[in-house]
Amino acid sequence: MNPRATLPLLLLAGALLAGCATEPPSRADAAALPALEQRLADLEARAQRIEDINAIKRLQRAYGYYLDEGRWDDAADLFADDASLEIGFDGVYRGHARIREYFRTLGGGKQGLAPGQLNEQLQLMPVITMLPGGQQARGTWRAVSLSGQLGRDAFWSEGPYENLYVKQNGVWKIAGLHWFQTLFVPYEGGWQKSGDVNGGRFVGDRLKPDSPPSQQYKTWPGAFTPPFHFRGQYPGLLPLNPVAITGKASLQELSRRQASLALRARRLADQDTIENLQRIYGFYIDKGLWSEAAALFTDDAELEIQGRGVFRGRERILAYLRAVGPEGLQSGRLYDQMQLQPVTNVAADGKTARGRWHLFAQLAQHGQFHEWKTGVYENQYRNESGTWKISRLHLYPTMITPYEAGWGKQSLPASRFEPSLAPDAPSPRASTYDQAFVTPYHYAHPVRGARTAAQATAPKSSLDGPQLAAALADLERQIARTEDRASIENIQTAYGYYLATLLWDELAALFAEDGTIEIALRGIYAGRPAVRRNLNLYGQAGLDDEVLHNHMQYQMVINVMPDGNTAKLRSRALSMMGNFRKSSMWMGGMYENEFVKINGRWLFRKDQQINTYFAPYETGWKDLAQRAPPGITASNPPDRPPSFLFDLYPKNFLAPFHYVNPVTGSAYREGGPPAR
Repeated sequence: MNPRATLPLLLLAGALLAGCATEPPSRADAAALPALEQRLADLEARAQRIEDINAIKRLQRAYGYYLDEGRWDDAADLFADDASLEIGFDGVYRGHARIREYFRTLGGGKQGLAPGQLNEQLQLMPVITMLPGGQQARGTWRAVSLSGQLGRDAFWSEGPYENLYVKQNGVWKIAGLHWFQTLFVPYEGGWQKSGDVNGGRFVGDRLKPDSPPSQQYKTWPGAFTPPFHFRGQYPGLLPLNPVAITGKASLQELSRRQASLALRARRLADQDTIENLQRIYGFYIDKGLWSEAAALFTDDAELEIQGRGVFRGRERILAYLRAVGPEGLQSGRLYDQMQLQPVTNVAADGKTARGRWHLFAQLAQHGQFHEWKTGVYENQYRNESGTWKISRLHLYPTMITPYEAGWGKQSLPASRFEPSLAPDAPSPRASTYDQAFVTPYHYAHPVRGARTAAQATAPKSSLDGPQLAAALADLERQIARTEDRASIENIQTAYGYYLATLLWDELAALFAEDGTIEIALRGIYAGRPAVRRNLNLYGQAGLDDEVLHNHMQYQMVINVMPDGNTAKLRSRALSMMGNFRKSSMWMGGMYENEFVKINGRWLFRKDQQINTYFAPYETGWKDLAQRAPPGITASNPPDRPPSFLFDLYPKNFLAPFHYVNPVTGSAYREGGPPAR
């Protein structure tokens, strides 16, 4: 080679290599590095805590879905090797092998359910508390069960879990599951006419426990206050201790970690957005807001009702919804479609996601029919230019039954609301419980199939000190919003547990000093002492025997305001209430609540419940007489009159939404006062 030609090439190569080399940080940047490393490490720990909470929720919800279908071995494999299990008064079973044996005994030695067997085990109302060290957590849940055998029997059951979880080799498992039975009663007559019929025993003498029940307590019609792990404590997320650092990380390493954390923070926000989207869909469907619901879908979306057919494209989806009935509020129509128990998984690239949800529906046309309906969704979502939309909604109906019959006596192939509109494509094979159908899962077993979640490759990042500080400030805001939503969910849920057990002092402590409460048109009680006074309207503190006061909170749409110190929430309310041998009642409705952050802790600023119905158990909704909400109590008057009036079913009322349509950005305010 010509030496004269070689020299320029060598000089060019040297210049290119010099350009690729990372320049050393300035003295100012170098001095700031330890503080930046500390900020980043603390943010990584905070993001990890939210990821862990989400993983625990997926774990427990997967447990419920496995029980639904009698997948006993799959349920057992969610437990740690040295875990314990205690269901009602069956006693304590220790170790993975014994837990597997318990579930197999519960299932009569067979995997799966028999045709006509129903075992819906709704896992609701999580309050998750991470323990110091981040490798264990406690969780409170409420189970609502619809069980029985077609042609033989049907039962309601409900009660709370107090569970312990452990993280082993990066995988969350159940370390201790303890379910406290509140009631287990026949569908016919419900909790008014029957006390518990199983004495808290499910396997009886068929499998001896390793030790007797750890606690004796009364079940229905007796009263019992479970040992809530959060009682008397702030149920939201508390600040973490600073993470130990080396103080030696380079600017290049910190830039790389910041880019990776930014992707994780986006995926956390994506999950919250998708779950809000599905819950908003349910609230729109409730009130016949077909156009608002259809706007949540992509242009090329599909809606499939298993065994009924496939409708392709947003316009056809809208046509299907309109075929259900007239659009908008309709007197006499009850179409509550509760969206529950999400298992959501966002793709690493943030472009698509999948979600499994439970449907629990209450359906009625006044004077004509009323029905129960349950099912499972396996849905797909797509991120289009930063906006998440539903790209495929696939409902597998599990059970549809007339209210007056119940699932032990009659299984319907479809609701009477189901329209006759011809689909664009068939959907083979019915999925109702008389078929013993197993709904496919979009996810692997959370323990056996666990693997490190795929992470999108973070873009190469080379930031100087000020740029990194600005990027961390932005991440602080993003991660704080996910923490805020998790805290608010815990607080609203703890409110429900305290309300169900008449723990009035603990409930009032969840309110700001100037907080307000407004329930069932009783008027506005302003200030924490007045909130406490309001609670006496529902009975003196503490549960009494023969009184059921179960108030459930779920399907929460939570939006933290841009200031980071205020938030709004829409939540479903469903209550099972009554007095043994005297009365029993359903209450349905929703909350539109406001929260404020004071000294780093979220508290209620406004608690407002808008009731949809009060329905005696024996009557249901078909022949429900028109009545007014409870209204003002003269002996315990409010500080101000109700903020607005509303009607109960069979009339219809739309509580104003605090949010706009998440796809169109438009506000829907018809049927109520303007959203504030």
